[in-house]
Amino acid sequence: MTTRLHTLGACIFALAVLGAARGATADQIIDLRSGNGTVGGADSQITFVAGPANSAWVGALTPADFAAADAGAAARIVTPNGAWLSPAGFPDPAARWISISSVGGVTEGSTALFAIDFTITDTLLTAASLSVSYSVDNRIGDPVNAGIFVNGAGLSGTGFTGNFNTVTSGTFDILSLLTTGTNTLYFLETDVGGPAGLMFTATITTEGSVAAVPAPGAGFLFGLGAAVLALGRRR
Repeated sequence: MTTRLHTLGACIFALAVLGAARGATADQIIDLRSGNGTVGGADSQITFVAGPANSAWVGALTPADFAAADAGAAARIVTPNGAWLSPAGFPDPAARWISISSVGGVTEGSTALFAIDFTITDTLLTAASLSVSYSVDNRIGDPVNAGIFVNGAGLSGTGFTGNFNTVTSGTFDILSLLTTGTNTLYFLETDVGGPAGLMFTATITTEGSVAAVPAPGAGFLFGLGAAVLALGRRR
């Protein structure tokens, strides 16, 4: 009888420990794209700050520049210029071209820094990647700045790349750049003359879990286990 009570108490303790230590998994797949709305209207998810026309951003981007993009006006969804890649030929057929004005596909354009937010729910990240495809008039990034940023940190190899009639794609490890809560993906579109615009699709994939918290009833199980073990010792 005493042996059985000791075994029962040990099992209850094990259940309590497992319940207290277990953290729920919270892997995420987040899809982002340009063109959240209708052509001619505002993009409901993307904001921007404009730079100079027909030239690169002046100097390196600063925290103030990223803040201005976050707080900026909504990007406009535009009819593509005749020379631009058609959305029908893009990897994500739901994506659309965006610019700083509703006629950005036909009039003189401008360099611009675009921003789109996304939310990470994991608190204990173990892996995170960004897969992105884009077409751009004229390039993303410039000789000084990267073209894609996560929370203000530039991604290597994205400076002055892309074109308006082709698709450029890449995958990046962004584990060290993410935080729990709101994060921001930025694209620096560089204009070197004529119309200017950007079309992109991006997928953020994370692996991780939420922080371990005591499961409901874990304290009760600890107490019950102690009581059973004490009873076993008395017997």
